[in-house]
Amino acid sequence: MDQTLDFSWWEAVRQRDDQQLFNQLYLRHWELLYAIAWNRTKDEDVAKDIVQEVFISFWERRKSIVIRTTVKQYLTGVLKNRLIDYFQSEQVKKRVLDRASQQMDTIIQQADASWSHREVEDVLEDELQKMPENMRNSFLLRLENLSTPDIAKRLNLAEQTVSNLHTEAGKRLRKKLLHRLRGITVPILITFLQVVNNLLINK
Repeated sequence: MDQTLDFSWWEAVRQRDDQQLFNQLYLRHWELLYAIAWNRTKDEDVAKDIVQEVFISFWERRKSIVIRTTVKQYLTGVLKNRLIDYFQSEQVKKRVLDRASQQMDTIIQQADASWSHREVEDVLEDELQKMPENMRNSFLLRLENLSTPDIAKRLNLAEQTVSNLHTEAGKRLRKKLLHRLRGITVPILITFLQVVNNLLINK
């Protein structure tokens, strides 16, 4: 009965932009999604943000979404994909910072080193969220040491498109790093920029 009601509400949302019934769907399912997200992330704010993103996307894409199972299964499926993106992004930040730390061991003596690490982490998080889907996915796959041909096959893109995505991702990250890290010493800044370049170099 609940599944039938869910689906009838969803049809009203999809066909008539019924926001009140969309709110009912939200109230019916948000606790379950939040519980799943919190159980995976152990972070209340992150879990809330991810669930919010799921429902915002659900509303914005209502005209094009086709639900072949149930509303509950569809939403939990989208949530799982968002969680995968989140953890992949966390891996990206950790790997970049780890590589930067290794390369800077001989030059970092300044007290602002921890500050610059935090700034780089913020830049990576902000820019990953802003990147178009193909650019973000391509960048994440590069961090898994996949070659340009392998990434192209995985994402069903031309190899030149993948190369272009990496070039643009590098430009975005370098631009943000230059803006956000203006107060640190040149050697540290150069090292971070070199790490970004190494991550995106064609293979």
